[in-house]
Amino acid sequence: MRRVEFMRGCALSMAACLLVAGAGSSAQADPVPEAAEVERLYREASTAVQAHEAARRAVSRARAEVDRLRAAEAAEKVRLEQLRDSMGELARSQYRVGAGSLTTTVRFLTAGSPEQLMRRMSLAGRGGHATASLLTRVRESQARLARDRAASAAVLGALKADLVRQAAARGQIERKLRLAQERLRLAEEARRAARAAARVSGTGWNASAAGAPGPSCGGGGSAEPLGPPPPADRAAAPRWVKPVDPAPLSAGFAQSGGHWKHRHTGQDFAVFDGTEVRAVGAGTVHFIGCGDGFGNQVIVRHPNGYFTQYAHLSVFGVRTGQQVAAGQTIALSGSTGNISGPHLHFEVRVTPQLGSGVDPLPWLREHGVKV
Repeated sequence: MRRVEFMRGCALSMAACLLVAGAGSSAQADPVPEAAEVERLYREASTAVQAHEAARRAVSRARAEVDRLRAAEAAEKVRLEQLRDSMGELARSQYRVGAGSLTTTVRFLTAGSPEQLMRRMSLAGRGGHATASLLTRVRESQARLARDRAASAAVLGALKADLVRQAAARGQIERKLRLAQERLRLAEEARRAARAAARVSGTGWNASAAGAPGPSCGGGGSAEPLGPPPPADRAAAPRWVKPVDPAPLSAGFAQSGGHWKHRHTGQDFAVFDGTEVRAVGAGTVHFIGCGDGFGNQVIVRHPNGYFTQYAHLSVFGVRTGQQVAAGQTIALSGSTGNISGPHLHFEVRVTPQLGSGVDPLPWLREHGVKV
């Protein structure tokens, strides 16, 4: 079975590829142990991806809470300063009108009538009440400010712990995927050696049954600028966009069925050949090349630590290491790789490697993009 047949939709797990590729040649060592080990590593990486996403969501919630507490603290500081200003103004007013005990007594004694005396006593009482009320409010404001600061410090501590967990999960993902890739590399070397031995011994190795190289990518070799240049005013440009516009949805993330032995690793968009493919956010072009089932592909690293992949392309519009802006055209869609029809395959990954993907549509929605 050719690799073009078992990697359709660029969604088959690497372990399943290994298992099927090795099944066609009796001259090779039994590939099942390697396939099982690689599959296990990919499952563990998938679990680590979920842990990473849970930690990321916790970090996002903690940061929002920190922002809320800091805003409350700033508002309470303003309120406290206003109360202190009011206290100072009241004290100055009382000093100007003579609010000392002797002066007040003299004013009471010189009242011309009982009604005037009662009025002066009422005014004095209201002044004392206002002072006491302001003092109470100042104390309450100081207490709220202290509580906000304590809560902010506690949330910051939790945020740091979540960041540590997120980094640990990312490291675990990378280690598992590196191990899986190394297992695949060694198994591929063993298969090549077995095929070479079969040719020498004349056992008639059948390339079509043993995983011959994938289809030619074709095109895409040049990297000419495509579409309009990125906006000069980066501040006015959108931060995140759809990879194609319009963006008709096709096969979704984790979908299974006849096209995939394992599960679909990204989101497909049903677009015609030559559709402009855009970077969903600002970043750096991490990889450009042709990779088996994915055909021509571009991988962009974004400042938030995520990677986005754009596959089955016909023409490249950027080069490795190039800085790109959100919405910048980086390629044209096509039909390269293992594909039944033209479309864009789009992935969001925690690492550059296959196997670290997250569901692209919720991720885009979290970044303000409606698809």
